[in-house]
Amino acid sequence: MKKYLLITFLLSALSTASFAQDNLSWGPMAGVSVSNFRGDVSNTAWKTGFTGGLFINYSIVDRFGLGGQLLYTQLGAKVKNSDAETRLNYIQVPILATFYLNGRGNALRPKLFVGPHVGFLVAARNQNGDNLNADSNNKQFTGMDAGLTLGGGLNYRLNNHMWLNADVRYGLGLVDVVKNPNVSVYNKNWGVNVGVSFPLGKYTPSSGKFTPSRR
Repeated sequence: MKKYLLITFLLSALSTASFAQDNLSWGPMAGVSVSNFRGDVSNTAWKTGFTGGLFINYSIVDRFGLGGQLLYTQLGAKVKNSDAETRLNYIQVPILATFYLNGRGNALRPKLFVGPHVGFLVAARNQNGDNLNADSNNKQFTGMDAGLTLGGGLNYRLNNHMWLNADVRYGLGLVDVVKNPNVSVYNKNWGVNVGVSFPLGKYTPSSGKFTPSRR
């Protein structure tokens, strides 16, 4: 049963090794998302929103990890010289390969990461809070987004069991998010995030055995 729980965890978050024998870690993260549209649009401006959720990481070898995040992310765009804006809120799941530029023995570990993400739309509203998808027969936005996430950051060891994680990332939407067949519109955003990771324990793929962390 523990093996299947771990597989589920790995489909939900990001980054950092813990101490000594532990190769699984998890934690909360939060940050700022600055988003806009690209494609068949004009007169749009960047909009600031919130990102928050959980991450988990499996450190395969000393300098490489694979993980994922389960995030609530606010995207969309403003209209230039106006108070009007489109607010698209997603449950977003990035699956990321993380490359560390030095080994686990270092207290400060720079990192680079890249991977796909998928987003599930939970709300599409304007600046007044009106539901842009209220008419089920004439929805303005699709229910799913997908794209590529890439970026870099730093992990800093707070103690033997905790790391502070910080990153800057760019999200490139690759799926048309509007229902209008005459135009194609895609999400794009910059993000700055901070999180804290805690050890879960050690997972051995060859045996499927999981040993919980002992502090």
